[in-house]
Amino acid sequence: MTVADYCQAMARHEIDVNRDYQRSDKVWPPAAKSFLIESILLNYPVPKLSLHQVTDVRTRITKKEIVDGQQRSVAILEFFSNQLRLSRTLELDDAAGKLYDQLPELLQRRFLDYGLSVDLFLSASPDEVREAFRRINSYTVPLNPEEQRHALFQGPFKWFIHRLSRDYDEAALRMGVFGPKQIIRMADSKLWTELCHAFIHGVTTTDKPKLDRLYRARNVEFPEEQELDRRLRHALDFVIELPEVHGTELMKPHQMYALVVATSHFADPMASLVEAVPPRNVGFDRELAVAGLTALSDAAENQVQDGPYGDFVDASTSRTNVAAQRLTRVQWLYRALAGDLAT
Repeated sequence: MTVADYCQAMARHEIDVNRDYQRSDKVWPPAAKSFLIESILLNYPVPKLSLHQVTDVRTRITKKEIVDGQQRSVAILEFFSNQLRLSRTLELDDAAGKLYDQLPELLQRRFLDYGLSVDLFLSASPDEVREAFRRINSYTVPLNPEEQRHALFQGPFKWFIHRLSRDYDEAALRMGVFGPKQIIRMADSKLWTELCHAFIHGVTTTDKPKLDRLYRARNVEFPEEQELDRRLRHALDFVIELPEVHGTELMKPHQMYALVVATSHFADPMASLVEAVPPRNVGFDRELAVAGLTALSDAAENQVQDGPYGDFVDASTSRTNVAAQRLTRVQWLYRALAGDLAT
């Protein structure tokens, strides 16, 4: 069904929500609705809707009930009805901050003509519909913690992480931090989230409960957003401009974590690291820094534990998510950036 057909049918109550299947329609905040509409305007696929067709045998009137897709349906209808203003942070500049009526005609037509994929249950009892979904869900791949968080939370922190992924995934692939399958399963989101945790709470051991709490605590307000955006983008852009380390041991996610933290601390000291990594008032010497970073990368790749960088190698080969090992790697990478390791 096109969006136009679907919304007109909803307006005529030929398609209605069945509350027996659905949660409250107040679950999705504006940012989530905006992202769905932007996906439609960019012609990306959106999840399939499921409807249950029910016919009254006395009146012979047929109606369709929304079995799966209430939040999507409400968002689409609100935008169609000029009741939803899109987020100003959208990738699509022509749609950012606008109502449907304010879109260019090309985007209005693209929205109305977008084809929504629909599964229609005919001559099925409610029990049969529920059994169908149980069977469908039994074949799906379980969500990993990152996917669970992005399904559960719809606040500003989730969308901040999404924007980072959108802006830096191509660079992360090119540098060798992640492969395509890791990106699809949101390994990038996990790394950006762990870095945010480090900038807020210091270098610590992280696990699922800690990262869940980070999302939950900033699901309504995200006061550190501007500061974290500045730190992360500056550090990531800096690493992108160091092609000498791309594709090396330092691009492994656990090393990238330490390198980004060390880079940010070198550029702008963080209070949580001042004691463990005393700031050095030195300028950046690219040649010396690259020599030091390369030496650390080679030692870790070859697991040279009895050499001058043995502590770094030890911290790079086991328990890489533990605070002590993370901090050791940050200390060594900071020294490399400061030019202390060049021979």
